[in-house]
This record gives sequence, structure tokens and C-alpha cells, in this order.
Amino acid sequence: MDRVCSTDLPGQNRVRRRPLMAVFLLSMAGLSFGIQKSIIASAYTDPVSRIRAQDESVYSHAAIRMARGGDWLTPKFLGRYFLYKPPLLLWLAGLTMKAFGVSLWALRLPVLLAGALAATLVFSWVWRVRSGAAAAGAAILLVSNNLWHTYSRINQTDALLAASIVAAVSCLARDPTLAGRWNFLGFGLFTAAALMTKSIAGLLPPLIWLVYCGLARGGPRPSLRRFVEAGLLIAALALPWHLYQAVVHPEWFWAEYLKLQIFGFGVNPPSQTSQEGQLWFYVKRLALTDPVLCVFVVAAAPGLWVAARRREGVRPVLLVSWILVAGGSLVAFRYRNLHYLLPLIPALCILAAGYGPLFARGRQAIVLAVLGAVFFVKGYHAAPPWGLDFAGGNPSPSATALRAYCERWRPNELIVVSSDEDFYSAVLPLPHVRYCFIDSLQRFEGYGPHFVYLGITMSSEQFNALDQGAEPFWRRMQAWKLDSAESMGTAIVAGSVEDVLQVIQTHPQSDFYLPVEMRSVVGPLVKSTHDIAPGTPERFFLLARAGPVGAPARPRLPRYW
Repeated sequence: MDRVCSTDLPGQNRVRRRPLMAVFLLSMAGLSFGIQKSIIASAYTDPVSRIRAQDESVYSHAAIRMARGGDWLTPKFLGRYFLYKPPLLLWLAGLTMKAFGVSLWALRLPVLLAGALAATLVFSWVWRVRSGAAAAGAAILLVSNNLWHTYSRINQTDALLAASIVAAVSCLARDPTLAGRWNFLGFGLFTAAALMTKSIAGLLPPLIWLVYCGLARGGPRPSLRRFVEAGLLIAALALPWHLYQAVVHPEWFWAEYLKLQIFGFGVNPPSQTSQEGQLWFYVKRLALTDPVLCVFVVAAAPGLWVAARRREGVRPVLLVSWILVAGGSLVAFRYRNLHYLLPLIPALCILAAGYGPLFARGRQAIVLAVLGAVFFVKGYHAAPPWGLDFAGGNPSPSATALRAYCERWRPNELIVVSSDEDFYSAVLPLPHVRYCFIDSLQRFEGYGPHFVYLGITMSSEQFNALDQGAEPFWRRMQAWKLDSAESMGTAIVAGSVEDVLQVIQTHPQSDFYLPVEMRSVVGPLVKSTHDIAPGTPERFFLLARAGPVGAPARPRLPRYW
């Protein structure tokens, strides 16, 4: 194995800008190809369990709302405050849509840039410790990874978080003491960006720094003063928004940001997407989504171990620290979700290319050719968990039907019953959307008891009597500083199909989107109030014959959305 450089002194192993720009542009091209045809919430964010990118609908709705209506400090989703995560992604997506108009490309431009930036930094890291060919291999491994490919193409927080972590750790790799001004400022800025993207997950760079300090016996380590100064810089950048929300919207900040997201899902999640064990969940999916990377990692692990034990420079010890912290966080955070793997993927690509025997001299051209072939094979076979989808994702059949419904320009509100469209309707310019679930109200309280308290989530009986019973909920909303009742009754919980039928009869001016199994029982009840219209083989619409006066503004949608 090629020997790793021992130091990163100024003037040594300088990586020229032109190759870095080429890597960045090629990564952008590889990650963005076909992105305009991949409609919102169509990607499988967990290709093993076949879970679609439902969160992309939520983030996109909030970002579009910012771009069109303002209120940049406090995001909203369907009329209520949305404080589960800090708003950096929403700010960036809102700004790009403000600048370039609403389109899939503008919406996803921030995550595309983040994905390409991380690939460039991975290339730079490996070039410094090994060779240009190995660096190219590391970049190919990253952009051909199913998870990196997917999350760099959807409007979710994970690629932006991971890229911020890569950038912050790269500053430490150049100067682990952060004595230099630019590395110090870069580490503080990128760590703050990580915090402003995904809350406590943004603490990974300082934790990596701490673990490095514990492992780097005799190596360069920062002074306590510099560590404190870095903490103060990060706090100065990330705290203002948090303090603002804690003061202006304390109920929301406590209920969503702290109680539910951090202490709820982090410590005692209300549910899990899989019943597998914590560690096995991630190991299994890592192997299934990128078996090639796993082979390279297993082959390279002894080389990294030797380099770290011999203290062959800062980077081996720092990389070990990165892998330990990112891997440990998967076990520490109790809720299991595949996207939590993303901060670990760039570190594994650096390990695979920087320390593995497969990139030894004499083999590099062959290995690069194999990796290039693997990339094209992954792109050709998009269906397996390891495949790369450039053709437009896997949208719910309801997406096409709901878009066609939107283009009817109806003024009626739409109630989606037993939703199967991953909140795709929330990103369409519809007058008002509600969601009806056949379930128990107690189960929904586990996900957000404040929604039930405020009347955002309510039983079908409460919704049917909303005209008479809205006042208590509205007073609570005003106490929580909501300026409109738009979100009231957004989620309706019906205990049975009979309860859904009662909602339909009680709301003759509302449109409905229903499972096809309900058609035989609904038809006789709505002969005088609704028309039945086809949707998909599994679902149909009830279109109200009466409705609000006046037609809504004609929706403007990109060709693909």
C-alpha cells in the first residue's frame, strides 16, 4: 500500500484548483442528470423497505411558502409552524426558487451543490494522502453510492448536513489545532451550517474533534482556549435563530424541536420503520445499497488501522475518529432511518480509496475502469437497492391523478382519505388540502400531542361539528401565536369507514380522494351532492357539485413537478 503523507504542512501536497473544479463539475453532472424528471416525493429514500421521500413534500411546501409569501424566520407547513428542524435548507431552497422561479432544478439546487462539494472534498482528501487516481476512485465511489445519489437529488436536509460535516472535518484535516484563521473560520461556519440544517446532528464535527484529541497521542492538538473560541464562534452563528424561536414561539419550540424531535425520536421514538435491531438495520442496508463500497472498505480497514497506529500524519487518526463518531451516532439515536448513514458514507469512501490495497500502484487504471463500469451498470439497473435512478423516480400512482385534479382549477377543498401519495398534494397549488386517516386519535397523539390540543389533528366527530366548535381551538392557536386558522382540522382521524362516510355527508361542498374499496358504499350516499371521477385503479375522486363562489387562480406548474 502506498505510504500516507506524514504531515500537511503549508506548501506540501497542494491540490491545484483546476482538477478540483473538474471534479466538482463532473459530480454535478453525474448527480443532476435527469433530475428534472424526478417528481417530488418519488425517490425511494430506503430502497430496501421501499419508503418514498415523504419528507421532501413537507420541506418543499415550506420552502415554496417562504419564496412566495415571506416569513423567512419561522417556517410553516399547511398553515402551522414547522419547527422540527432549523431552516437552513428551507432558506437556501427558497432563495434559489426566488431567484430562478419554482422548478425542480431550482428547488434541489442547494442539495446538488452540497453533494458535488462533498465529492470534491473527498477527492482532495485522498489526493493529499495517496494519488490522483485513488482520489478519482474515491469520488466515483461517492457519487455512485445509492444513498448519496438519492439524497443529493431531493429537497431534504441530509445531503446538506453531510456536506457540512465533510467540509468541517476537512478544515480539521488541514489544521487540527485550528490555529490558522481560515481553517478556524471554516470549521465554525460549516459546523454552524450543520446545526442550522439538522439540529444536534450538527454536533458531529466537534465530537469528531474531541475524539481525535483523545486518540492523537503526541500529535498536534488544539489548546483549550482555541476549543472554547471555536465553540463561541459556532454559538454566535447558530444560536440567534434558536433563541428567537425560544423567545417568540416557546410552545412550538419546546413541543416540536426539543420534546418531540430530540427527546422523543432520539430517546424514545413513538414508532419504527423496521423491527430489526439497531446495528443490523444499518449494516444490512449499507451492504444492500452499495456492496462494492463494502468490499473496498473491508479490504482497506487493516491499512487504515496500521496508518492510525503508526501516527502517519493527522488524517488517519482523524478519519478513524470520524468513522467512530458517525457510526456511534447511529446507535445512540434510537430512531432508525436510513438517511442517518449519510455522514458516514464520505468517510468510508476516503477509507476505501485512501488505504486499500486495491488502489496500489499498477492496479489503479484497472480499478478505475471497473468503478466506471460499475457506475454505468448501476445507472442501467435502477430497480435494485444498489441501482441509481436517473429516469424519474418511483412516484405514487396518485401523483399523476392529483396533478390532473389540480389542473381542473376547482375552488373546493380536497380531503385525501387514507393517503398513499406521501403528501404530494401539499406541493400542488390547491385551495386547501386536508388528510383523513382511519385510525385512533390516541395513536396520533404520540406523534404530536400539541396538534390534538390545538385542533390541527381532530377526530371526525370534532371536524363534523367544526362550525360550532372551532372557538376553543382558535383561542389556543392564538395563544400559541398562530395568525390564522388555516391549519385547523388539517388531519382528520376517523375511527372507521362509517365515520368517513359521515364526514362526506356532512361536507357536501368538499372534494374527496378515496380508496376504490369505498366506491360501492359511497355511491348511493352522494347522488345529489357529488360526481364520481376516476383517479387511479386503486382510488377515485368525489367532486362536489357546489362550492365556493369564484374560480381559483390558474395553477402554474412546471412540466415535471
